Amino acid sequence: MLNTIRKMAVILLSASSIYAVMADPVSKTVQITSPQVRVTLPGQSVSSAYMTIENPSAVADRLVSVSFSGAKEVQIHEMKMDGNTMKMRQLSGLDIPANGKVELRPGGNHLMLIDLKEPIQDGQAVKMTLQFEKAGKIEVAFPAKSMSSHMH
Repeated sequence: MLNTIRKMAVILLSASSIYAVMADPVSKTVQITSPQVRVTLPGQSVSSAYMTIENPSAVADRLVSVSFSGAKEVQIHEMKMDGNTMKMRQLSGLDIPANGKVELRPGGNHLMLIDLKEPIQDGQAVKMTLQFEKAGKIEVAFPAKSMSSHMH
């Protein structure tokens, strides 16, 4: 009788583990590294933020929005050369390939923090919420660094 109870317990635990994996196979697989936000100058109402988004999952994901309580809006932007002109435009989202990564960096894709409520100061940690299609919401602290820090 005791052996039967043990077997049933093992089967139930195994089944619940399999269900947990099947129910949410990509949750929290997206990883954020090297987050940074630019320090603002006096009177400046915008800033930019950078990071690397890694997706070790076999399933592609998409960054669909970013929020920060200290700004009216956070936009995902693309910067690229068009002939001899650098152009910037807002994106509706950012695809993160399966088993790949996307870098947001100065001179490339980045986040724009618009209509800041307060200046961003060196050493401050700016907490933003990243919303992914599959991985869901991920809270990230972006350390504030001066513009010269971004160049190195």
